[in-house]
Amino acid sequence: MAGVFDKWTPKEGGAPLFTYSIITVDSSPAMTWIHHRMPAILDGDNEVRDWLDFGAIPLSKAVKLIRPVTCIQSHPVSTVVNNSRNNTPECITKVDLENPKKSASSKLMMSWLGKHKKEPDGQSVEIKKEDTVTEPDDKKLKQS
Repeated sequence: MAGVFDKWTPKEGGAPLFTYSIITVDSSPAMTWIHHRMPAILDGDNEVRDWLDFGAIPLSKAVKLIRPVTCIQSHPVSTVVNNSRNNTPECITKVDLENPKKSASSKLMMSWLGKHKKEPDGQSVEIKKEDTVTEPDDKKLKQS
């Protein structure tokens, strides 16, 4: 991704302030369904090297590097990616939206939800096995 950075030191002294911004551009056709903007992505080692060598590369050449790229694809991924502490291959592994894989946490939640019912006042009440009422079997009643 392309960005800009700076280090600013207060005149009266004190700790320096490091700042940075990620440069965004209009989305490429492959990304417009997600958002109308996207980070400017540098395509290849040469573009990265030119961007980082800001002292030797003329501004006119650097500006040409900031554009939507078309060499990008997307695919659905697991909700594991929603937690910034996760840094595993599962964060980028393609998932099948038609047949989602049940995670341990989703199985636990479904199990918990299956054991509780909502009362009219909105309170959740745990259903215990001894609290369940089974319907009488009409065939057994007729036979007795």
